[in-house]
Amino acid sequence: MAEETATKPKINFSGDQVKKAAKLLEGQGYITKLDFPEMKDYEWTKQFEQAVDKTFQDSKDDPYLYYERFDFVGGDIDSIIFNMDIIKSRELALEKLAEVLKEKIE
Repeated sequence: MAEETATKPKINFSGDQVKKAAKLLEGQGYITKLDFPEMKDYEWTKQFEQAVDKTFQDSKDDPYLYYERFDFVGGDIDSIIFNMDIIKSRELALEKLAEVLKEKIE
């Protein structure tokens, strides 16, 4: 039996959204749902990271972007897109996300 796969609809992002994200990623080194409330949605965030990364690839700046979802005490799951040139590891990204969102980690 063949497994059915649904094609996810492509999400279009405004130039202003991508520029804001690029500026934050070059400055503070990360973005969260506090910067973009749409990041509450997994598919939106995944496609947004790809769009921002493509913009960097097309420019002279090309930081290594990473997208990660983390679980927190109490069951909350939140996302962060971070610049690994500034935030050097997943562990540091987890700590930063917990700090910014005032979440607890074990």
